[in-house]
Amino acid sequence: MRKGSATTRYRFIGGKGGVGKTTCAAAIAVTAAASGLRTLAISTDPAPSLGDAFDRPLGASPRRVPLRRGSLHGVEIDAPRALERWLADRRDALERIALRGTWLDAEDVARLLRLSLPGIDELAALLEIARYGRSGRYDLIVVDTAPTGHTLRMLAMPGTLRNIAQVFDHMQARHRMIVETLRGGWAPDAEDALIDELDTSGQELAVLLRDPASVTMSWVTLPEPMSVEETSDGIASLQSQGIPFPCVLVNRVTPRPLRACRRCDARIAFERRTIAALRGSVPHDVRLVGVAARDTEPRGPRALGAIGKEIEAAAPLAAVRSGRAVRWRAETRASTPARSPAAIVDIPSTFAGDRTRLLLFGGKGGVGKTTCAAAAALALAAGFPSRRILLLSADPAHSLGDALGLSLSDGPAQLDGGPPNLWARELDAAAGFRRVREKYAAAIDSVFDRLTRGSSSGLDARHDRQVMHDLIELAPPGIDELAAIIDVTDALERAGGHDLIVMDTAPSGHAVRLLEMPALVQEWAKALMSILLKYQPIVGVGGLGAVALKLSQGLGRLRELLRDPERTSFVVVTRAAALPRAETVRLISRLRRMGIAVPAVVVNALGRGTCTRCRRAGAIEQREVHALARALSRRRVSIATTPAQVPPPHGIAELHRWQRMWSLAGSI
Repeated sequence: MRKGSATTRYRFIGGKGGVGKTTCAAAIAVTAAASGLRTLAISTDPAPSLGDAFDRPLGASPRRVPLRRGSLHGVEIDAPRALERWLADRRDALERIALRGTWLDAEDVARLLRLSLPGIDELAALLEIARYGRSGRYDLIVVDTAPTGHTLRMLAMPGTLRNIAQVFDHMQARHRMIVETLRGGWAPDAEDALIDELDTSGQELAVLLRDPASVTMSWVTLPEPMSVEETSDGIASLQSQGIPFPCVLVNRVTPRPLRACRRCDARIAFERRTIAALRGSVPHDVRLVGVAARDTEPRGPRALGAIGKEIEAAAPLAAVRSGRAVRWRAETRASTPARSPAAIVDIPSTFAGDRTRLLLFGGKGGVGKTTCAAAAALALAAGFPSRRILLLSADPAHSLGDALGLSLSDGPAQLDGGPPNLWARELDAAAGFRRVREKYAAAIDSVFDRLTRGSSSGLDARHDRQVMHDLIELAPPGIDELAAIIDVTDALERAGGHDLIVMDTAPSGHAVRLLEMPALVQEWAKALMSILLKYQPIVGVGGLGAVALKLSQGLGRLRELLRDPERTSFVVVTRAAALPRAETVRLISRLRRMGIAVPAVVVNALGRGTCTRCRRAGAIEQREVHALARALSRRRVSIATTPAQVPPPHGIAELHRWQRMWSLAGSI
């Protein structure tokens, strides 16, 4: 019997980027549909690859995925379009509330609402998921989420929605007071109904996400230390929020080879130790379910269905012994069609010039961008001994300290055993924005203290003070990350600051969103400045204007820096596989459209063992490298390749050795 919307169930698939979330989500969806459930697979990642996994183009509206039996649809959420659709029927009422409750005129209000509302990607994703759930068309909705930090932000969006309702409720309070004074009473109107709707939606979403009868979260990880560390942190955060969490999917577990293979033996021993560590770091009631590595990258319903059956069988990983340490390094370098013979990569000349101030590393999650950024920073510090270099992680789910084998914080720190001219920092975006908020709040209070000094009636002033405090709650999404990065890049301008910043970015979609954001946020800052100037005769600008002006100027400098190819470069890190290759080509195209220089691509972790399965996988890697070279043939991008290692390089000394084995295929 077909089920209605009241019984729609949701299964969220989360985890670190690159662990196979999309493949596992697509596999679960295929298997559920084949079992008779009307199933919708949703991607909330700004750089989606769900369509690549199904081997079928998807769009912003559900499209049918053909199966031999069963009903399956897929959709890749377009966050701006989704939010605009949600706002369409509500914008007029929101503008009326703001007009009633602030000094702003219609033009001011319309301008701010066009630019504002926080958490656009995550909020829009959650609203779309709920909308599809209410439609009654699906029994199961499988959600392929963005990487860890942004998934956790999405799950916190019900609270954000309630905060937005509170902001508009404060604005509406003045209207209620005036109506009550003039008419002797007040009755809720359409604007009050909208505020109640926002608050109720936030409450309902919060309840839904914590209902084990409706929602489960499966976390995908790899049997690798950095993935395990992020998994432990992610599970702790989810459980603290009360999100139902039954299992961890340990993906790409290496099968026993049919013949002797040093690489496979080393990998199996390494995975056993990692899985034992994972078992000890997660709660006992969380099951570990193994998913075997495939010889070829699974694409299309047939291959996904086999993985889905393996996941649904839920065979727990057996208890494992620590095993002895076994090391293996790829001894051969990959070749690519090139105009010059392969050579050892000289990082300073290939990735950064004498005038380079900002070097960004990015790519699809899980390709190894953090490890590559750390190794490159060590090489740059050696190549530019007179330059002060900062290695910075801007990924909300930091793993830079794990790669270096050190404990890092939001303060720049020199590395024990590292070059004396190299510092490292894991950016705390929330703390950076908190400092901006504190300055803004202090400036607001200063304005209203002057305004109410000597006045016996402070009711309206108290209301206006609260509303002005609330305006920063409607700042554009991601302003916390951007404000922190402005603070860091401003150090490039200061005497005694850093000469070069090497930045490990968030996975592709969120990295691009961050790079596109300066233009949006600068418009918001300019809008705020114009409002302040308009009302200067009433309240004066003072410190409030200084806060907005500093933010706007910092954004202007950052935009100029990003678009200067002599001062900024973006190195894309990828793997020799079809899905990362497709995302790499899309990412480079977007970066070029934004005017950001891409001098090189790093194809990470090439090389396999000697068994039949390894040789087959190695041949596929070579084909993928050649396919990437052809796709980039007109872009004059250098391609560097790095050798695979078991275990992966870890710590300063090991990263140094590994980087010296990178090879360059030339400019193609």
